[in-house]
Amino acid sequence: MMMSNTALSDTGNVWMRNSLPNQKDLIVHCKSAKEDMGYHRVHPRGAYDLLYKLRYEQYFIRLYEINDNWCHLWQGQDFKHHQLFDVQSGEQWEAREDGIYRWSALVYAWDATRSKAFSLGSSCFSLGLLSVSSFFFFYFI
Repeated sequence: MMMSNTALSDTGNVWMRNSLPNQKDLIVHCKSAKEDMGYHRVHPRGAYDLLYKLRYEQYFIRLYEINDNWCHLWQGQDFKHHQLFDVQSGEQWEAREDGIYRWSALVYAWDATRSKAFSLGSSCFSLGLLSVSSFFFFYFI
């Protein structure tokens, strides 16, 4: 039986692609609690592959990756647009004009304090509460 080296690897990777228009560069700065991976300028249509050592803890004989990695991205004139987010091994991120995408889905808008996914979840939750409260209002009155 043959096993892939990647299955046993203790190295994680995160891939960042620059899909910004108008020949804009992207600045990537990734860190963990113990390591600073440095600043990297990614040219248009270029990519940066972040490699880092995985940390594991054992719980009940299963190994769990400890995720303490995050990345800052900057773009725009004088790199004034910014976003900060956590990253996990195996993820693919793409910087576009309107925000940061993971697996082709918009997750973070530039300069926003919350992710688009988080905002959408909050909106759906709020709409759910509204419909439940409307039901009780009309049912009991």
